[in-house]
Amino acid sequence: MSKQKIRKDMFHQLNDLEEERRLQYNEDLLHQLMQTTEWHEAECIAMTLSRPPELDTQLVVEAAWQLGKQVVIPFSGKNSVLSFFIYEPTTELELSSYGLLEPKKRLNPINKSDIHLIIVPGLAYASEGYRVGFGGGFYDRYLADYGGRTISLLYPFQLNRIVEDVVEPFDIAVEKLLIASE
Repeated sequence: MSKQKIRKDMFHQLNDLEEERRLQYNEDLLHQLMQTTEWHEAECIAMTLSRPPELDTQLVVEAAWQLGKQVVIPFSGKNSVLSFFIYEPTTELELSSYGLLEPKKRLNPINKSDIHLIIVPGLAYASEGYRVGFGGGFYDRYLADYGGRTISLLYPFQLNRIVEDVVEPFDIAVEKLLIASE
């Protein structure tokens, strides 16, 4: 099975997920995340701002803000390069050509070494942390020389052994997978 087919199948499953179950999974994953050492030690946390039908990262953002943590969000620049910028309640956002909410004003990108934890997005994962993302390789390139911690938040059906068959040499594994309880 190709990565493209896996992406298509995962989008179908995400779209078909009942809203009540989605809310349950989101709350469980936030609870799990907040119990981790990585979360407690991180002062600066990077993540994308999700859009339906993805896991709701706004819950994570708000929890981080309540604890005084800095939140940074990506901008997907030229040559598939990610840069991260501070995200605050007043940050103006725009929709990128990739369908992501990104900061409209992009002054002072955050140094990679100042990001302590990245919540890495994806659609399907192997148990070893390899993932099928949204295409483009943005995060694999960014993570190649990133020295901080990485976590992904998964709905149970996103853990899929078929991902092991499509891992490529340039794919970077996520350190920790948190999987919502059924």
